[in-house]
Parts: sequence; structure tokens; C-alpha cells
Amino acid sequence: MSWDVIVVGAGSAGCAVAERLSRDPACRALLLEAGPPGRHPFISMPAGVAKAIASPRFNWHFETVPQAHMDGRRLYVPRGKVLGGSSAINAMVWVTGHASDYDHWAASGCDGWSWAEVKPVLDEVTRVMAPMIPESGPAYDAFVEAGGQMGYHVHQAIEGQAEGFGLFRVNVKDGKRHSTARAYLGRARGRANLEVKTGIEVLRLTGDGARIDGLLVMTPSGEEVLSAGHVVLCAGAIGTPHLLLHAGIGPAAQLRPLGIPVRADLPGVGENLHDHLEVKVKHRMTEPLSLWDHAKFPNNLAVGAQWLFTGRGVGTQQGLEAGAFLRLGAGDGAPDTQLHFINALAFDGATAEDRGHGFAIDVTQLQPESRGRLTIASNNPRERPLIDPNYLAEEADRVALREGLKMLRELCKQPAMAAFTGEELRPGPSVTSDAALDAVVRATADSIYHPVGTAKMGTDARAVVDPATMGVHGVAGLSVADASVMPRIVGGNTNAPSIVIGALGAEKIAWGL
Repeated sequence: MSWDVIVVGAGSAGCAVAERLSRDPACRALLLEAGPPGRHPFISMPAGVAKAIASPRFNWHFETVPQAHMDGRRLYVPRGKVLGGSSAINAMVWVTGHASDYDHWAASGCDGWSWAEVKPVLDEVTRVMAPMIPESGPAYDAFVEAGGQMGYHVHQAIEGQAEGFGLFRVNVKDGKRHSTARAYLGRARGRANLEVKTGIEVLRLTGDGARIDGLLVMTPSGEEVLSAGHVVLCAGAIGTPHLLLHAGIGPAAQLRPLGIPVRADLPGVGENLHDHLEVKVKHRMTEPLSLWDHAKFPNNLAVGAQWLFTGRGVGTQQGLEAGAFLRLGAGDGAPDTQLHFINALAFDGATAEDRGHGFAIDVTQLQPESRGRLTIASNNPRERPLIDPNYLAEEADRVALREGLKMLRELCKQPAMAAFTGEELRPGPSVTSDAALDAVVRATADSIYHPVGTAKMGTDARAVVDPATMGVHGVAGLSVADASVMPRIVGGNTNAPSIVIGALGAEKIAWGL
């Protein structure tokens, strides 16, 4: 079968791309997703986020190679494998990124991607996704008040443009997760020219020389070739470079030894991988203000039943409604640090330490300097890629997280927080020196699940994607529109900016079809 356009990956960007391209009734479009449709309570119920992200049905469950600067640990890299992609399993936090993030893209060679040019698209995306301000509670209120007691601004809601503490807007609508599958594919429902297929894994891009004309896919009945006038990759910062490399689009010196014919020698494919790393303080609570009582059996059954039958109650909460954007470094400029207040020690309570009432606050450095790469080990497309973010390679990144931990400790001493703050579980009261804090960062820091940059937009020698057309340099019939094209990560959660890349990228792709 043949389509005008095939979109690979029905995630945050892919659903927006498919919706935009299918507005033209003359464009016959196919949207492919490797995972299932995702009609499951753990996805729809905001409080089910921990279960959704843990499920191998909905998650690729990638991991990094051993990290040289983090005690050789392998870190978890979840990516959505379900209709809606990561927007169907993430924590639903809506953060736009800072205006300076987009202006930086434009200054680095991405004409058409400045804040002034992106803002109208972001406004439209926000109207479609309709993020809401969640209900607060005593613990969240205390966290925000403590920020005010430290001299920071307090806002009703924060999105990344202004410094200060407040509630995050969240992608919840009518008590349910509002993923891009619900928002964008809902808009496209009934269009005869858009077909959505789930359970289809793309193995390779096909084509003659430097032109892509379709896909080799794995279906429930076996391998099949799908033909297309144009292919748009929206498989994300892990899936997109993986497909490019197996198609012979990438560093020739890496591909030839694997027996992969080179279509386009693009040294930037898989490079520039970076991510947000976070480290936590964790405290027990002296008052029962956390979600622990609701999360433990059998109370969790009552929470689920209330949500299922009424769409109300604790089931509508994802547990990290409050946070902050701060500038901890010297000088003026955009915030360089983000906090998330988590109203539980851990949502699964898997360890003895994580059971009982408590809270965690994580600190994230918004503009890490460390850069890594994604590579492949063989010419087998079903073999997992080698993911090496190279976390904490740069001293500035280590200092930022260490100083962030110090700030969190001061925050927890403020009167509003001190009123219910009990024993410090992490880093632990004995950890006082910089060297000891650095050891805690190496041993406990985790990804906050924002990988980007592995097929960056631009015009320099390491650029992969043309920012004006979203076409892959030197390859016909192929575009990319997802988080992999970010030249530099945005200052905050990456879901909303990924949708913007899909929406604006689709406009640019549509002009060239």
C-alpha cells in the first residue's frame, strides 16, 4: 500500500504532525505507533502515572550504558510505546520553556525558531492541550510558602518564563490525562484521509540511494513494506537517530564497519545527546500530609473506584503539582534551576525507606554542559541502541547539582516546611562536605526523562535537519520533527516544546509537500 505521508511515532510530536498534515483532504496520511492504543486506566487516571511508566506494555524501557562519572551506573531511560507516546506515561507537567531557549535556537542557525516566531504556535498548542491549574493541598502550599520565606516570588502557576514558586499547570482534563492522542487525534477523528495503526514496529527506512520512499515494518502477521511519497520521523531523541543510523544516514566511519551502506554521511546523527539530571532530598513527615495513605492497599482501590465512577478525588492528582524555577548562579538571565515537589517518598513504596508519610524535592540543572551520543552496535534494527548521555562529564554540572542540594536543605528549614519536616533520609544528616554531597549526586542522581538533541536542526557541520523545511540534509523524502531536533535543551520539561516542534514542524513540512 502507498501513502502520501507516513508519520513514524504517535507521540507528543507525531500526533500533532499527523493532525496538521491530514487537514489537507488531498493528503493521504498514515500514522504508525509501535505500542498499543493505550485505553487503560493507568494511562487515563493521573494518579496511575507510576504504574503507566513502569509497564513494559507502554514503555520501551531503555537504559544507558554504564556512566563513567556516576559510579558506572546504568540509568533508566523510559520512552512511551503507546498511542500518545511519552505524553501518555509522563507526569503531565506543562512547561513551555523560556523565551531565551528559542532565541538561542535561532541564534545558533535555526532561522524561523525564535521566540517571536514560535510563540503563536505555542499559544495554539496550549489551547489544544488546555493545561489546567491543579488543586493544591497543605504540603504543596507549605512548599510554595517556604519559597516565599526565602525571598523568592510566589505565583499561582509557573510555566518557565518567570522565576519563583507555584503550582505547575498539568495536562489533565475532566479528571483524565490529556495526552496528544486525546487532544490532537481527537481533533482528527473522522478524517477519511488519516489512518492510525498501532502495534506496528518500524525496522528500516527503504529507498534508492539518497531518497527515502517507504518503510520495512513488523506487523502482527510478519514483515511488510509500506510505500510513501514522504516519511516524517517523530520517534523521539532515541528512536529517530536509531532509525536514521540503520538507514545509512549518519557518520560513515561508524556505519561502514557494521556493514550498513551509507546513504548520507551526516556525522551529527546520534551526537549532541543531552538530558536533565535530577537529585533529591527526601524527608519523613511529622504530619500525615502526603499521598501515602491513599497509595497503600486497600485504600488505593477506593481511590481508583472513586475516580472511575465520579472522575474526582485523589485519582485526578499526579503527586507533583508544585515546583519552582530559580536562578541560583551568578548574574541575570533565565532561570537555571528547576524544582519539583513530590508529595510522597516514592509512588511505589517498594523499599522500606519509601514507606510511610514523607516528601521528596528534586533539583534539576536546566542547561547542562555535558554532551553524549547514541550509537548502534550492529546492523540488526531490533537490537537496542547504545545510549550514553555522558552525565556529569563537565564540572559545572556537578557543581550545579551539589549547590542545588544545599539550597533544598535551606528550603526545608523554612518555617512553613519545618512545621512537618522530619528525618532527612537523603542525602542524610551525616553528609555535609562538598565531597560527600558529590558522592551522593554520583550515587543517586537520575534522569528526569528529557533526552534531546540527537538529530539537531541547524546549518553547521554537525546539523542533521534543515530548520526551514525539517528535511534531513542530503536526503530526499525524509523529515524529522521531534525532540531530537533541539539544538539545545529547553529550560524545563520537554513535553510542551516537543508538541510545538511537531506543530510548527508540520507547517514547514506541509509547505514542501
